[in-house]
This record gives sequence, C-alpha cells and structure tokens, in this order.
Amino acid sequence: MPLLAEIESWLKSRPTTQAVNSLKELREQVNKDIIDQQGIQHDASYQQSFCVAVSDGAEIEVRVYVPYSLENAEQRPALVFAHGGGWCLGSLDAWNRTCRLLAETTQQVIFSVDYRLAPEFNFPTPLNDFFTTLRYISENASLFGIDSNRIAVGGDSAGANIAAAACLMAKQHPEIKVSHQLLFYPALDATMSSNSYSQYAEGYGLESSTMVYCWDQYVPHESEKQNELVSPLLAQSLDGLPDATIFVCEYDPVRDDGERYAQKLWDAGIQVNFHLLEGMIHGAIHMLAISPEKVKSIYSKIHI
Repeated sequence: MPLLAEIESWLKSRPTTQAVNSLKELREQVNKDIIDQQGIQHDASYQQSFCVAVSDGAEIEVRVYVPYSLENAEQRPALVFAHGGGWCLGSLDAWNRTCRLLAETTQQVIFSVDYRLAPEFNFPTPLNDFFTTLRYISENASLFGIDSNRIAVGGDSAGANIAAAACLMAKQHPEIKVSHQLLFYPALDATMSSNSYSQYAEGYGLESSTMVYCWDQYVPHESEKQNELVSPLLAQSLDGLPDATIFVCEYDPVRDDGERYAQKLWDAGIQVNFHLLEGMIHGAIHMLAISPEKVKSIYSKIHI
C-alpha cells in the first residue's frame, strides 16, 4: 500500500539536513527526535533501576517497567529489551515511553538494558553487556518476582539484532532459557545483501547510507561482518531457537532482513508470528505522535 499520508507529511516536514558537530550532539538530537515522535505527554515512568557488573568491571544500568496491574504479583513474565539506534545511538531515557507502553500492552515486566555504545565499544561489547544482563536476570528471577521459564528477549532495529544474537548465544548456555524473541524491524545482515537496502535506500527516514555508517561503527573489521553473532541472518543453523514475533515495515532498508529471517526460522521448524506493517517506515513503534492508531495497533498484535 502507499506510504501512510501522515508519515509522508511528517517526512516532508523534516529538515533536509541537520548539521551536527560531534557524535555527542548527534546522540542528543536523535534522543530528542525519538521522544518527539512518541509524544512527550506519554507515560515515561519506571519503578526501579539497578546495575549489573560485567566482566571488565563496568556497570550496566537496567530500568524495570512493571505493568501497574502486576506490581504486587509474583511469577510474572518478563522481556529483556535492547533499544535501537544503530548500536551507536539511543538511550534508556529516549526509550522510556516505548518500554512503558510495551509493559502495559504486553503485561510483561520490561527490563531495558543500557548496553554500551559503539564506536567507543564495538562488537562484541554491546552484545556481551546485554547477554550478561540477561544471565543476571535469569539467575535472580525470584528476586525480581518473575518466572524464570518466561523470560523473553526483544529489541528494535539494532536492539533487535542484539536480541536475536543473544538467542544464538543462549544455545551454548542451556542454563539460560529464552522463552521468546520479539524483533521489531531487525537489522540482521552486516553485508547488507538484502534487496530492500537498494529498493528503499533513501526517502523513507532511515537511509541505507546511514546503515553503512552504523554497521561500520559496530563492526569496524570486515572479517567479522559474517560472524553469526553480528549477522544472525547468516547463521548456519537456527535449530533450537525460541519462537519469534517479527515486525517489519513496508518502506524500510532492513525490511528484507526481517522477512528472510522469519523464513529461515520457519524452515528450521520455529514458530513465527510475522507482521508486515504496511505503509510504515523504520522506527514505527515510536510514532505515537504521528500515527497514533496505527502505532497502537502494532502493540496490540504482540502476544508473547
């Protein structure tokens, strides 16, 4: 279907160039842009934050969004979430509203992980930060009042890449049980071989040239780009992975990554709930201030 009229109008209203002088400025600009898309008035609250120590001595912040109706419950389902932003952008603050909405619509306790960003910390540090946090939450499920058998992972865009790679890592760690993977428009192939990278290269918000930049920040060495933990789409075997829910946007350079991954999971006998978001662009889950009814309908389709 055609691009949604409200999204087309929003794209046309955006400045053609947004000059920034540093990565710090770019990060601040992206965070503000994401919050503006969500609508500043929406609930951004979380009930708790804590830190997880990782192998190099750093501490990773995690924010906890408990559905209000489950604040006093035990054995709650949980979702460990990695925000998007091309592995080099994004923040806990900018994703507060998205995580609160995820908690309320899915009735899952959301753990949002502040993994460290490229290029200061490139592959595998962001993934290891996330996986160490997943392990910590799994090992301390009773402390958090969650069911250790119902801990899912998820993310959007680059965060979905990290979530998918964490599922592959978990295959080597049977003590860590991942119940489901929730992937919003995942970027899954650092070689950028999907046709959608050329079909939707520019004019739809996220551009293929931006993806080249982001991949290069995360994986500066070409020799690593075919590693399955960088490019889950290229994994030799997807056997034994958890069931998946995958959303892709119609007008998106990474659309084919999600479609191809869904097919590979199906071929491996994995149950997949696949959703094509017609008329929408990359970043759709944030666009409550642009297309509220369409965005709410995305969340209503999530059944973990």
